[in-house]
Amino acid sequence: MSRLDRRKFLKGAGLIGGIVAAQAAPPFLKEGLGARPIKWGSIHPTTGPYSTEAFDQVEGVKIAIEDVNKEGGVDGRQVKLLFRDDQFKWDQTTTHALDLIDNHRVDFIAGSMVGPEEVRLNEFSRKRNIIYANYPQHIMSTPQNATKMSPLFFTANTTPYQLAASSLTYIAENKVGKKIHCVFDDYIWPKMFIPAFNKLTKKFDLTWNANSSVSWVPFPTSMDYSATFPRILKEKPDVVYALNWGQRQVAFVKQAREAGLDKKVKIVLGATEITMPEAAGLGSYHGFNAAMMWHPSLASKYPAAKTLNDKFLARRKRPCSSYGMLAHDLTRLILDTARETKLYKRRDHFKLAKVLEGKKFQYSKGVCQIRACDHVCISEVFVMRGKSKAEMKDKFDHIEVIGSSSGEGNTVSCEEKGLKGPASERRA
Repeated sequence: MSRLDRRKFLKGAGLIGGIVAAQAAPPFLKEGLGARPIKWGSIHPTTGPYSTEAFDQVEGVKIAIEDVNKEGGVDGRQVKLLFRDDQFKWDQTTTHALDLIDNHRVDFIAGSMVGPEEVRLNEFSRKRNIIYANYPQHIMSTPQNATKMSPLFFTANTTPYQLAASSLTYIAENKVGKKIHCVFDDYIWPKMFIPAFNKLTKKFDLTWNANSSVSWVPFPTSMDYSATFPRILKEKPDVVYALNWGQRQVAFVKQAREAGLDKKVKIVLGATEITMPEAAGLGSYHGFNAAMMWHPSLASKYPAAKTLNDKFLARRKRPCSSYGMLAHDLTRLILDTARETKLYKRRDHFKLAKVLEGKKFQYSKGVCQIRACDHVCISEVFVMRGKSKAEMKDKFDHIEVIGSSSGEGNTVSCEEKGLKGPASERRA
């Protein structure tokens, strides 16, 4: 080979090698440093039993990020959403989190719908020192889990204790009834409500016992709630407090209605979402009470809630659920705070967490606050009443807000959990 041919060969080989290396390189190495966006990695089960709610979460995140970008981004950089569907499979949650953190070098990790996903993403946050925006309930807040919570875990959602407290406060203050019987699905989430019942039924002088006042329904093997009705009627409670979710709640409501249980006792659903009465049918929740974190009718009270709901109606052809609202508001909170402080790089996350702790914010409902010791969000929980078919103004108008409660009195205190000082000072 001549010297000229050899030079051309080496030059071509180098060019090809560079192309191959670039193609094989992790995504973050392909980006120019100056053009690099701030990456928000979000994992949601848009395939599976909660796909409607998961798509609402994604839409809420998209709207939040679009609005932040319209306002100039964060530190002059645009925010980019990297969305992944874990198909409601926990191993996929882990796979996607690893890919987003290691290969895409996301600046924030977010998402999830249920506890197993939340626990896994909490661990990534704790071990990788990355802020985790948790959209479902804050189950890491329980006394048993509090010390395992990542100091970079944040949420705008409620805790099981807060949900139970809102309903029990309403029952006591409005003299709905004295004697309560619970119908719980037999798994970890409903069991997290027991401490609130133990404490608050005594506080409000309500009749309830953890051993004799709970009917446990096999989960996930059975949706036959009617099997608990004979025992309930024999005990003659004033209130039946039911805790189930999704299709299981729809099954309970239909069975209670068919058996006429709602004519003999007051039924209170421990938590619901607008998607559930939609699935059950027009007027199906009539007379039932329920707890919720948000409802689209709050658009008449809060301008930001109207703006968010209008965008949902235009894009999703249906009102915004509390899932969409909570994902939107938490994403805005973190990104707005990052913009205010210019603390968005991974090495600055503990500094950003310090600013978020104790921070008051308001987007789609009343003023909320992140409690420093455990990152519980002190916020309104709403009490709902199901409407009859005749009362409904449109096909989405199933339930209405009839009350709310808030404040630290609806939580387990930091002292009761044995927590001292801000969570950000308790590094993993």
